[in-house]
Amino acid sequence: MRDYSRVNAYLNELIKSVYPQPQDPKHTLWATESILEFMGRTDDVRSVIDLGCGEGFCQTYFNNYGCEYVGVCIGEDYKVALQAGRNVIEGDFSFLPFEDDSYDMLYSRHSLEHSPMPLLTLMEWHRITKRYLAIVVPAIEFVGYKSQNHYYVLNQEQWKNLFDIAGFDVIYENNKRYKDEKSDVEIEHWFLLEARK
Repeated sequence: MRDYSRVNAYLNELIKSVYPQPQDPKHTLWATESILEFMGRTDDVRSVIDLGCGEGFCQTYFNNYGCEYVGVCIGEDYKVALQAGRNVIEGDFSFLPFEDDSYDMLYSRHSLEHSPMPLLTLMEWHRITKRYLAIVVPAIEFVGYKSQNHYYVLNQEQWKNLFDIAGFDVIYENNKRYKDEKSDVEIEHWFLLEARK
């Protein structure tokens, strides 16, 4: 028999390192671009869970597509999102209170890399999604291997291996670059996944 009490204590310790993610122009732009891309590649999404949603600013964009929206966040972001009137719940996105096959799409932008157990987190997300999981993770070139609360910064092949083990097929992938007068850097990996049932 497994004793999960120590694991629970470890997770309680790690959750103390969660930090707020205020909305800012660059992240807002990049998020809207990813939503536009993912929603443009699907035609049957009517409900979305935004995992690690920060202040829940993506609600407006998904609502514009006619989607029922719920965000999952924790800490200060949850309080800010509630004050802004956004539909959010406070919770750990690896332990979700939703029924099996209950939402058309799960959207995770810059959140999965914060899970101390991304494979198990992906398996939980597979349980909940009816069909799609849209994921944006930071590129190593952008954040490096060591960054606050970023436990897993992986290359594309490593991510795809985890997706496969968790029961997802990759139906679209892209690398997002950021260019300005000073830099040209790969910042994100985008994946649209379909759950194998």
